[in-house]
Parts: sequence; C-alpha cells; structure tokens
Amino acid sequence: FDVRAPVRRARLYVTALGVYEAQLNGVLVGDHVLAPGWTSYQHRLRYQTFDVTEQLHEGRNALGAMLGDGWYRGRLGFEGGRRNIYGDRLALLAQLEIEYADGTTERIVTDKTWHAAQGAIQANSLYDGETYDARRERPGWSQANYDDSDWVGVRQVEHDLSTLVAPNGPPVRRTQQVAPVAITTSPSGRTIVDFGQNLVGRLRLTVRGEAGQTITLRHAEVLENGELCTRPLRLAQATDRYILRGEGVETWEPRFTFHGFRYAEVEGWSGTLQAEDIRAVVC
Repeated sequence: FDVRAPVRRARLYVTALGVYEAQLNGVLVGDHVLAPGWTSYQHRLRYQTFDVTEQLHEGRNALGAMLGDGWYRGRLGFEGGRRNIYGDRLALLAQLEIEYADGTTERIVTDKTWHAAQGAIQANSLYDGETYDARRERPGWSQANYDDSDWVGVRQVEHDLSTLVAPNGPPVRRTQQVAPVAITTSPSGRTIVDFGQNLVGRLRLTVRGEAGQTITLRHAEVLENGELCTRPLRLAQATDRYILRGEGVETWEPRFTFHGFRYAEVEGWSGTLQAEDIRAVVC
C-alpha cells in the first residue's frame, strides 16, 4: 500500500483466529508473544493496538503477519487432547488507521486482496513444539515490492465480530534470558543442558552448520537416572526442530510454542555445544 504524505499518527489494530506475529516493512510490530492469547473464541476475541507511526514512510509500504495454530485449532485438552476445538481455519483481522499531517485519514484492512503462502514453519503446536526449516524462508516477504506471484489468494472466514474486545490484562512477553548452569553428557551419551531453575518459555540458539542439518531440542522439568524424564509430559512431545539454511551464523527461537522446563536435550549439534550458544527465553 502507498503512504501519500507525512504521517501524524498511525495505529494498527490486529487479532487472529490462532496466534499471530505481525510485521510492517520487515520489522516486528510490538513485543507480544502468542498474541492474542487463549480465549473463548465464540464469546471473546481480544485485539491488540500498536502505535506504528515510526514504522511507516512515504511511498510503498507492506504489512503482513505469520499465523500459527495456538489454542484455536492446535491439540488441546487432557489425555492428549484433540484438534480444532474452536475452528479449523486460521484467520487474520487487521486494520491500519493512518492519520496524515493534513488531517485526512486512510484505512488499510484485511480483505480479499491479501495473499498467503507457507513459510519456514513446517509444524507448530503448544504441546508438541515447532519445526522450522530455515531453507524455506522467504526473505523480504513483509517488505514493499516483494514478488508474491507464487502466493495464493485468501478467502473470508466467518466470525461474529461483535465478540471483539480490548484486552483486560497484560500480554505474554519475553521477560528474561537464562544462561545454562551446566552442560553435561547423560549415561546414554546425550547432551543435557541445565538452566538451574524451572521456567516457562523456549530456547534461543546461535548455531553454524551445513544446510539441512537438523538441531532437535527436547524439554523436561526433571531428570531420571541422569536422562531427560519425559514421562510427566504424557503425550506432549515438547520437541522443537531447527533445520539450518547453512549460511554462516544463524539465530533462531520458536514463535508459536512454549514449554515448561529446567532441562533441555540437544541433538544434532556440530562440535561441542558451548554455554554462549544457547539461552532459555522466559515468557
């Protein structure tokens, strides 16, 4: 879309059926994690409001979002849970309101002119974790003049918009990074990282390797005979996978999952894992 004059103020209102991460001109909007959060979608759909004045510029701009299953259609519930509890089609609802310096206004909204494609996230689940193939990234996808000729059109998803409500509590955010207190080898020869405390969040990696190399991260709160104890997880896999694109140093953190853990098992790492290569991101 085009911004035709100096902008006095701009606000983005956004929510999703599922979870989302919005980007404007290639820059992340806000600092929320797993927005809009868990809600009873038939009764309340919370939207977020962001001041994006500084992220707009005159001329061509681009607005986009990544969507994940979250609580909306991901596996959820006791005894392993089931999918599609609230619905089976992810959706984005966004409205960008621009107020120009001359007093005029303009709205950019989600409609049938938008396009969609699958990105690097190959699977995402709150229980089972995220699989991310960096070789399938689409560089520049949320920047102006990106070539989306191989993307597909979108269709409207029916939802009662009278359920839209402003949040009545704080969002999920990254609040802390925790360094390992120990990296050890288990009796079976597996690499175990101890963060010294139970926490809720996910891991952030800094890694270098060959294209296609897969780093597998498994999470648990306790050890059993020196090995990762996953029995308390029941059917939850709590496993993240990062597939390298093979271009120098790569940094990655999952977007659409979280885990409760103190220990992490790391498989597929080239060489020796160092403490500076991995952090637990508390959410």
